[in-house]
Amino acid sequence: MLRNKKIISFIVLVLLLLTTIFVSANSGSIKAGVYELVVGIFNNKYANVNAIVDVRFPRIIITILVGAALGVSGLLLQTVLKNPLVDPSIIGVSSGANLFLYLGIGLFPQLLMFKTVFSIIGGIIGFIIIYYLAGHTKNNVKIILIGIAISYFFTGILSSIQYITQSSPSTSSAAKTVSLGTKNWEDVRLLLIWIPALLIISLFLAKLCNIFTLDDNIIASLGININNIRLLISFVAVALASVATAVAGVLVFLALIVPHIAKIIIGRNHLYTIPFSAVLGAFVLLIFDTLGRVVFAPVEIPADLIMMIIGGPAFIILVKRGVN
Repeated sequence: MLRNKKIISFIVLVLLLLTTIFVSANSGSIKAGVYELVVGIFNNKYANVNAIVDVRFPRIIITILVGAALGVSGLLLQTVLKNPLVDPSIIGVSSGANLFLYLGIGLFPQLLMFKTVFSIIGGIIGFIIIYYLAGHTKNNVKIILIGIAISYFFTGILSSIQYITQSSPSTSSAAKTVSLGTKNWEDVRLLLIWIPALLIISLFLAKLCNIFTLDDNIIASLGININNIRLLISFVAVALASVATAVAGVLVFLALIVPHIAKIIIGRNHLYTIPFSAVLGAFVLLIFDTLGRVVFAPVEIPADLIMMIIGGPAFIILVKRGVN
């Protein structure tokens, strides 16, 4: 009965995502029916579908991949750190990735194709700092405060660099690469190199994630090296968040909220929660991105601003519950 409920929930979520893809693809002056869209994707029969595929589909696919990456990243970090308030954007991972992206492109503009590598390096450095500063405390609020301090530190350095080099072509190029707008198929190919592989690795780590439902002392008594497992899963989570940041910029609160919703609906078994968080993250981000494009059209509201407006109150609620 419970297994059937999980399957039905997953199917409903996938159908909602497909519906949102269709709505997002038609959110503009050029429209296409379901049949036209499905057939036109595989051939050049319809001019309107060709325009949608060339202009809107890259952004839709990137939004889906980024949302999936952040949803799973947040789940993995919350699991291994045993902290329900953890989010890559809160603990310095995303800001570290963003800083090193700008530094990498600014210093080596000819290596723009390696921007995801720069971001992953920055994200890992940010995580290592917080891991060793807060690794010996079980105080959830203290971990968050240290993470916020690190995030502000990285953001301050980045803002200073942007202010000093605001007329630099390489810095301007970096700024254009980190948002969901104006994306093309080259950006899609860049994400397809990383995110699907990292999501598959996450699924293979699901059983190891379930170990963290036990107390660390119990895990150690079983002869399991908990620190090595924690670092392995954390690096996968950091890589997911960093790659997403390299293309979409820092998106706050998505990775915080999605895992909680997923656990409420699907339970705490990571064999189910990981794929559900991926689809839910994709669905939520695509909803926000579509709303940002159509509600005040032709003015576009970035998805990260909508996430801040909704995520702020949600974070306060989670903090109160976490402290209690």
